[in-house]
Amino acid sequence: MKKLLMVVVLALSVLSLSACDFLFIEEQDPTEEREIFDVNEYTRQELVDLVEELMDESYHRVEYELDDLQNAMTQMLETERQAVVGIEAGTAFTSGSASGVIIDKDGDDYYVVTNHHVLQPDDRNEPFDDVSITYERNGMLFDVPNSQTEILGLDATTDLAVIRFNSDSNFPVVDFADSYDIDVGSFAIAVGNPLGFDYFGSTTFGMVSGLSRFVPGSQYEVPFLQHDAAISPGNSGGALFDINGDVIGINNMKIVDDATSNIGFAIPSNTVVRITDELIEQGYVERPFFGITAMDQVSACGQDVGVCIEGFSSDGTAAETSLETGDIIIGFKLEGMDDYQEVLNFTDLREQILNSQVGDRMSVQYIRDGETYETDFTELVIHPDDE
Repeated sequence: MKKLLMVVVLALSVLSLSACDFLFIEEQDPTEEREIFDVNEYTRQELVDLVEELMDESYHRVEYELDDLQNAMTQMLETERQAVVGIEAGTAFTSGSASGVIIDKDGDDYYVVTNHHVLQPDDRNEPFDDVSITYERNGMLFDVPNSQTEILGLDATTDLAVIRFNSDSNFPVVDFADSYDIDVGSFAIAVGNPLGFDYFGSTTFGMVSGLSRFVPGSQYEVPFLQHDAAISPGNSGGALFDINGDVIGINNMKIVDDATSNIGFAIPSNTVVRITDELIEQGYVERPFFGITAMDQVSACGQDVGVCIEGFSSDGTAAETSLETGDIIIGFKLEGMDDYQEVLNFTDLREQILNSQVGDRMSVQYIRDGETYETDFTELVIHPDDE
C-alpha cells in the first residue's frame, strides 16, 4: 500500500509539471518479475480519487501508533510513579517540601535518593533534623514520620543525598538507565511534587536537549543532562524517566529568568548510581582525581576531537602515566571494560572520570605525532580536596 501511495503522489507531481510519459518501476525482490506502472493509464481525477481514498487509511495508521505510545507511557507511570515520594524537611521553625526516588530496598527498609540542597540548604552548616516521607495511594497522602527515617549521607559537590526509611507498605524500586546511551532527542518524563504536595506526583513530558552540561556559575561538579520537561520548586530530587520507565536522571535545578523557558537540569543516572552506592556504603564520597589541565571548549592543539593536554598536577593519576604535554586524549577505559569510551572533548573526559571511583584502574587512548597509543592501567587517586 505504501508503494502504491508513493506511485500516485509522484504521478501527480509529474502530471503537474509535464505532459510527457512517465514510467515508475516498483522496488521488488530482484529475483521476482518487475511490474511497470504507466501513470498515463489513469486520468488526473482518477489519481486524485485514489489519493483521497488512501489518505484515510494513512491517518488511522498514524493514530494507532500514537495510541500505542500513549498506552506504553500510562502503563509505565502507573507503577514507576509510586516510586517517587515526597520529602518534607526542616526544623521546628521552618520546613520545605521536595521529591525523592526509591532506589533500593532491604526488607522493610527503603533507600531514597534526593538532592543535597533539599536536606541541607546552602545557608545551613548541618542538615535538617526533621525529615519525613510522604507517599500517595488511591489519591490519598500518607506519612512516614521522622522517627522512621534516617539521613545516610550527603554530597554537596554532586547535590545528592540518601535517606533510609522503614515501612511495612510495599513500594516499587526504580531501575536506572545507562546515561552514556542517552541521546539528544530522547524522551524525558519528569515526575515530582512541584509547589508542595497539592500537586503530588505531577508528570511532565519533554526531551533531552543537552548531554554533559557543566552549568556556568554552578557550584556542582556534575555533567548535567539538560531537558525541557517542565519542572518547578518542589521537583528537586524527583525522577527523570525514559519511555521504558528507567531513571535517566534526578532533577535538581533550572534556569530562571524572564528570557528563559524550560531549561532544566538533571544529574545523570550513572553519576547517581556511583554517588548513592558510596553514600549507602560509607556515608561520604571520595572523588577520583586525574590531574591534567586543558582547554574546556577550545581546540588547543588544532585537533577536531579529543583533549589536548596543556599540563599536569604532580599529585594526579595522569602524572604517573606515559602521557606528555601536547598529547591528545581520545578514549577512556576502566579495567574490565571491553572498549574505550570515546572522548570527543574535555566534557566527555571529565564525565568519565567523575563516574569512576577512587582506586579504579584506568587507561586512556591518545594521539602523539599522528600515532595512536594507550597508557598502562593506572589507579585513580583521591581528589586533594577529599583527603
